[in-house]
Amino acid sequence: MSDSIYFFLQIILDRNPNCFFQRTSRGKPSRLPPRPACHKSTSSSKIDERNLNGLIISGMKKATYFSYLLFLPFFLLTIVQNQVFANSVIEEKPAKIVYALAAPFTTITDNISLRDFSDFWSGTSASQPETIPGKLLIVTSDPERFRTLFGEGDKNQIEFVTDIHAAFAQSINNGNWLIVPFEQLDARFKVISIDEQNPLHKDFNDNLWPLTIRINGNENMTEQDWAAVQPLNRDPSKLTTMILTGVTALVRGTAAYMDVWGPEYPASNIGDTLREADILHVNNEVPFAKVCQQTESELARLVFCSKTSALELLKSIGTDVVELDGDHFQDYGDDAVYYTLKLYKDANIPYYGGGANLKEAQKPLIVEDHGNKFAFIGCNGKEIGYAVASDTRPGAAHCDIPLIVSQIKELKASGILPIVTFQHIELYKIYPNEDMAADFKAVADAGAVIVSGSQSHIPMAFDISKDSFIHYGLGNLFFDQAFFLPETSEATMDRHVFYNGKHISTEILTIKFTNNALNRFMTESERTAVLNRIFAESHIELDQDER
Repeated sequence: MSDSIYFFLQIILDRNPNCFFQRTSRGKPSRLPPRPACHKSTSSSKIDERNLNGLIISGMKKATYFSYLLFLPFFLLTIVQNQVFANSVIEEKPAKIVYALAAPFTTITDNISLRDFSDFWSGTSASQPETIPGKLLIVTSDPERFRTLFGEGDKNQIEFVTDIHAAFAQSINNGNWLIVPFEQLDARFKVISIDEQNPLHKDFNDNLWPLTIRINGNENMTEQDWAAVQPLNRDPSKLTTMILTGVTALVRGTAAYMDVWGPEYPASNIGDTLREADILHVNNEVPFAKVCQQTESELARLVFCSKTSALELLKSIGTDVVELDGDHFQDYGDDAVYYTLKLYKDANIPYYGGGANLKEAQKPLIVEDHGNKFAFIGCNGKEIGYAVASDTRPGAAHCDIPLIVSQIKELKASGILPIVTFQHIELYKIYPNEDMAADFKAVADAGAVIVSGSQSHIPMAFDISKDSFIHYGLGNLFFDQAFFLPETSEATMDRHVFYNGKHISTEILTIKFTNNALNRFMTESERTAVLNRIFAESHIELDQDER
């Protein structure tokens, strides 16, 4: 704009045949060719040379100067109007905003059809209470965009709100479902699929998602044009999926099946899902040994090793990080631990929670994916003595809660999301005892985004707040307890979703063992039974702004 003013003054002042002006050394040089200088007037009304904003104006009569200056406001107004028009053109660029259909985390339903959703909206479905409980809360400042998509809606079924904190509180307290902008989700809510489409998934297509709001388009735009428009609030380059798992121990019955059917056999039914994760965590409790031929005496004493060939299972499922704070990590002595660490390094699988010495075992493992930065911290929370590392001996890190709390605070201050996994007390109960709960909550209160129990052989309960997600135990991933107890044949895998540096949601994947090595995804009835059991003892906390 300053250049425009400059040209305006240059034009109007240069018209005066009695004078000219030029820029001083403080300003830009004149863009017009030099001309002969004005002759100084001999009149008694001669004007002294003046300096105005870096311009030396000579020989101009006051009347002439001010008459031209009157045009300046009109010129400036034109510039401002043009700038406003340019901005409006930018603001009217076609765009899309993705909304999510969400429900409290402890909701059992995973998917509804678009037809059921539309019937609920209009109030025409006979089974409305079973489809969506209570009123559907839509968080928006522009209800008309949704009415354009779905119609006016039944006022007894839907409610438009602008206060997201009030909506979250009502949802948690009363079980209401929500429609919220994708990026405003948090881990206390699960995302409900519509016709199997889900914005948390990598194969999500926003053009097939009924809750994608289109703005600033025009009637000439085709579906192909819209398909080329990137949603403003869901950029795949900022989205990370992370799967955390429970116990892996490639021994006994599991190892026997692998010897017959090959090392990749245990993941035959779930391998594709594990490989799809951006970051796959595995808690492998047992060391590899160069020669692993276990005796009956060793097995009776629960002294374990894994054959080197079993590493192919972890490689085949795309393991990205491995946790080494398990009880059995020292079962075959220092040499087996060093050998195991070398195998992981050679396979480019980073590890944490255990190491060549205590310092390495306690060191957070930093992992970055899609612009999101994470730090994995692990430790063994049982009484000291389980495979414990020292300054001079390899093994697992025993839990030093004050140290972990300080690490978490430092990492959080650096913009890194702390993920803490425990090899803690093994309870065959859904909710933990006081000691276990105290350790989990201490690191959550310090700022850990995820706190996960890798030790449990059964799926356990959740405690979830806006800023931390605690799962006390997931159950077995690969271990031969299919027939030990009914509960040990069941397990979960937690698929956490992060967007732009924030944990926005978690999907609970449920699996069931069919033999001592092989598992599969649960049927709907099996899944419902397990989730009802663990959700009954789980808790979701209101944030301070929501109370």
